[in-house]
Amino acid sequence: MKLLKYCTIVLYALVITACASDDSSNSYENNITVEASTYPMNSAVVETSFNSVYLNLTNISEIQIEDSFLGTTITNVDLFTAQINDSDFTPNSTYEFHEISSLEFVVNGSIINGEYEDGFVQFYKSGNNSDLEITEGSITIIDYDVDGIQLSFSFTRADGLEITGVYDGSYIYINEFYLD
Repeated sequence: MKLLKYCTIVLYALVITACASDDSSNSYENNITVEASTYPMNSAVVETSFNSVYLNLTNISEIQIEDSFLGTTITNVDLFTAQINDSDFTPNSTYEFHEISSLEFVVNGSIINGEYEDGFVQFYKSGNNSDLEITEGSITIIDYDVDGIQLSFSFTRADGLEITGVYDGSYIYINEFYLD
C-alpha cells in the first residue's frame, strides 16, 4: 500500500510539473506590425558613427548578416533602418520623431554585394509616396548593454496607419574601428 501511495504522489508531481508553464516571462516577440501584417525580426545591428547611431532590424540571422558583409547574396530580406541623432543609445531613453534623422522599413528585398536592393517600402520618414511617410512616433530603448538590446517603437503613417515594433535580443555592434 505504501508503494501505491508513493507511486501516486510521484505521478501527481510529474503531471503538475509537466503541465507547468515553461514560457518566459518576457512578453516581447521580436517583430514589426504594419496593419494586419506582422514581420518577425531575428537580428539587430547597431552602428555608431560620430553624432549618429544607426539601428537595423532584420528577419535574417546574425550569421547571414555577417555572410552578407563577405558578399553572399541573400533574398527575401525585411529591413528596418533608423538613424538617430545621438552618439550611442542610452538605456531608458525615448527618441522622439524629431531626433530620428531617417527611418525606413522595406520588405522582400535582397542583399547583393553587401547592399540592400529592391523590396517593397512599408513606411519611411520621407519619400515619393506621402501616404507611406511617418508623421509622428518614437523609439524607446528600454535596455542596452554589451549583451543585448531591448526596444520598442510606435509610429503613425500619413494615411493614419499605426505601426508598432519590439525587439529584445543580441545585436551586432559596428563602429568605424570595431566589428563585433
